[in-house]
Amino acid sequence: MNRVHPSSLQKRSGTSGWTSLAFSPSSSPRGSGTRFRTVRASRRVRSCAHGGPKSRYTIPTSQECGRRPTLGRTNRAWGIVLVVVLVSAGAWFSVAPTRADSNGFQFSAAGDFGAWDGFRATLGILNTSGSDFALAIGDLSYGGFTGYAPNTTEGGWCAKFHKYFSNVIILAGNHDTGAFPPGEGSINNFTKYCPFPTSLRTPVFGQYGKQYYFDFPRTNPLARFIFLSPDLVYVVDDGEHYTYNVNSTRYLWTQSAIDQAHAAGIPWVIVAFHKSCIAAGEHACETGTDILNLLLREKVDLILNAHTHNYERSNQLAVTDSCAGIQLHSYNAGCIVHDGADGKYQRGAGPVLVIQGTGGRALDVFNKADPYSGYFAAHMATDTEGAGIGVVTYKVYPDRIVEE
Repeated sequence: MNRVHPSSLQKRSGTSGWTSLAFSPSSSPRGSGTRFRTVRASRRVRSCAHGGPKSRYTIPTSQECGRRPTLGRTNRAWGIVLVVVLVSAGAWFSVAPTRADSNGFQFSAAGDFGAWDGFRATLGILNTSGSDFALAIGDLSYGGFTGYAPNTTEGGWCAKFHKYFSNVIILAGNHDTGAFPPGEGSINNFTKYCPFPTSLRTPVFGQYGKQYYFDFPRTNPLARFIFLSPDLVYVVDDGEHYTYNVNSTRYLWTQSAIDQAHAAGIPWVIVAFHKSCIAAGEHACETGTDILNLLLREKVDLILNAHTHNYERSNQLAVTDSCAGIQLHSYNAGCIVHDGADGKYQRGAGPVLVIQGTGGRALDVFNKADPYSGYFAAHMATDTEGAGIGVVTYKVYPDRIVEE
């Protein structure tokens, strides 16, 4: 049996059409001081993702791995449920809460949506997710029209999103900047139709949609969310190219936002940007390594990317005595401080990078021959039985982050 913290599971007991998970007590490992539970999956839970015992999907009982469900009349589709626990120092799974409400909060994230059937399926998943808000990490409509008023690619996309899920927070991708190909939408219009949700009651610092941050919740925040735009060329802003080279203005802005969060004692720092530097897919490192290595040195907790149309979860990464930083087109095992095989990561040791370009477009391959593939502990791509689109959901507590 795989041992995981019970809070890290999506419990669907009593919900029609979904599997249930049974819990039975198990003794704690010697000296841990923490009681474990053994998770026993029903026959309808399939291990459908690559990368170790903690990678699972929860699928409707009417579906089998390898068959993609549709919303249809049930208004239900299955998404990604990959269990990953970030734990505090000195404990296997949890420590006593130190700040804010021990119940924490929940958010979902994905990028690369489009405006077609895949987008609708993802919205159905979000509609039943229970998340407090969703992060749309770039490449929003791809110029598609949803049929919702106003009849523009930006207005219609936001109107359809809000019909299913109101609290969406957006960030530009390369298809939202007015760059080639033309007509795919402008982030300056997306931010008008998808403004930052006022219901979250927290201020935004910076330029929403491009480079900004906010803390959540506003009082005794558990996390700072920082959004960046590495290597995006904003044709809609006279061609401004956002670069994050060492000691550049945007690099120093990012460093300051992280340092301020650490100084304020905010437990978690989460950084999101559309393009990734390391990914085992169709894209090379387009952002440059400077910004990624800054995040490794600062030991932020989560890095959220999209751009590559699959799911990839990294090992825990850091600058070490044997790793001066990530280098282009190469793999260095010295940059890995935890291999992620058990799905548990030590808080403060370095970030975990998650690519979730799964918001609606067809999935890409995971290229095992790519040197960067060695940095990843798990993936879901075209070679994954039962793979599908959807969102990644994160539960944030004072002492842990759980990814589903």
